[in-house]
Amino acid sequence: MNNLLKMERYQLLHNRVFWGGMIGIFLIGFFTADTYLMEVLGPSGGAAKSLSDIFNGMVYDSTFVLIIVSSILALILGQEFSWRTIDQEICAGHSRRQIFSCKLIVYLIAFNLMAIIYPLAGCIREYGRFGIVGAALFFYSIIKAVVYSLLLNSVVFLIPILCCYCFRNTAKSVGVTAAIVFVLSLYLGYGMELGLPIAFLPIYQIREVVRSSAIIQPFSLIVGTVWLIVLLLMSWRIFRKCDLK
Repeated sequence: MNNLLKMERYQLLHNRVFWGGMIGIFLIGFFTADTYLMEVLGPSGGAAKSLSDIFNGMVYDSTFVLIIVSSILALILGQEFSWRTIDQEICAGHSRRQIFSCKLIVYLIAFNLMAIIYPLAGCIREYGRFGIVGAALFFYSIIKAVVYSLLLNSVVFLIPILCCYCFRNTAKSVGVTAAIVFVLSLYLGYGMELGLPIAFLPIYQIREVVRSSAIIQPFSLIVGTVWLIVLLLMSWRIFRKCDLK
């Protein structure tokens, strides 16, 4: 399994689409950072006073970034079906459980990193304005966001993984992934305005995480864990039974 992990990591790190996505997300974060100076956590959030405010504000408002990142994930993983890479891994003697586990580990780590690049790029842009005043709070914000993002954003990234295993086609996987995440984002926006139930959404819970100063937020952990288990089981069930040869 270690060799398979190394191979998955090598393939991803040598994928031009992945690095293009990383650069693109960085540039988006870098050039949009100024828009968070006056409204950190939405219209009622007030003006930014430190780098931690910029970081939290960009994490809070990163829903559209998740649409882009999820679509990139669907594109790259979908290519593995189109190029019959997974077929070759099975023919090489790797079990489906090993393939599923390795792809899950590599892809979730890589694309969570891509998502967190967005607020980090904004902090780089605004460093000259705020400096590193309140360094302890800044690093606390980063650590908390990274920990909760690994759970809550991973739920979002399991959507393209599930779509790829369902359709085993790049175009369909990208299209359905983008549509699902966009609809969820749209529902979040209108739900917040109209008072609809939105607490079950992981993309809402990540907002609650950065809005609160508490490090332990049980409801966010419960929502993320439940969705993670459900999507993992669905993905594994489909991948285990799908026809790859």
